[in-house]
Amino acid sequence: MEKKKVDIKFTIGMIILVAVFVVMGSSFWKVVALQAEKDMAEEARQEEEAIRAICVEAGELLKEQVFVDMDTKTVFKADIPKEGIYNRNDKLIAGDVLENGDMVKIYGDNIMTRSIPAQYPGVTKMKRMGRATLEELEPYLEIVNNM
Repeated sequence: MEKKKVDIKFTIGMIILVAVFVVMGSSFWKVVALQAEKDMAEEARQEEEAIRAICVEAGELLKEQVFVDMDTKTVFKADIPKEGIYNRNDKLIAGDVLENGDMVKIYGDNIMTRSIPAQYPGVTKMKRMGRATLEELEPYLEIVNNM
């Protein structure tokens, strides 16, 4: 009879222990799923707010690179982030040089200075999306040259 009581207590203890682990495990995975959902929502928001721009060389003698927002046609300067430039597959590109006609997505805080040209100091990431053809680049060159 004494052995049976010990076995019953042991069995009940093991059931309680397993139940606690199940509750803890499910709570953990629920928190992980919620965090993943938040991360995906943040990525979608950043993608939505990213500026689609084209890199253009400005100036007659001293060439300097500026960007033209492809949607608003705003001319601005932005520094390339320290970590470098990514390609469209989110892989870092060797060397962080942009060329005339490179189309980029620029991520950051979307706060521009009110200077001419505008400055975009809050750039956090830059992604090269491709190159514009000469016909596609021409209107942006005109915008920069008329500035």
